[in-house]
Amino acid sequence: MKKCLILLSFIMIFTIAGCTAASDKLPDRDPDAIGLIYEVDAESQRILVVSDIENVDISYEEWFEAGKYAAFFKVTKDTTINDDGTVTDFSSLKKGQKVEVWHTGVLAESYPMQGEAVYINIIE
Repeated sequence: MKKCLILLSFIMIFTIAGCTAASDKLPDRDPDAIGLIYEVDAESQRILVVSDIENVDISYEEWFEAGKYAAFFKVTKDTTINDDGTVTDFSSLKKGQKVEVWHTGVLAESYPMQGEAVYINIIE
């Protein structure tokens, strides 16, 4: 009986630990993209992130011709968006914000690239 209680206790602990929301924690790997949100497309639920630009007042042609890293990231119901430790939603994403993005690992090789965001961390 005592062994059954111990086994049951371990099963409950692992079940509870597995059910806790880990989505508010940063992924345990480096982000796939870091940059400024250059465009927010609410209709398509996606953002355009461009790296290595100082502000979003730079013209599309300037960063396009310079070959800056640029990618559209689709934001789905499964995408976690973290704003200073608080899990939030698509409406908190604004043009000009600096973000870190983790994606599914699949990017269309267009320019700008296109993929699906798994986790977005708003830096500033």
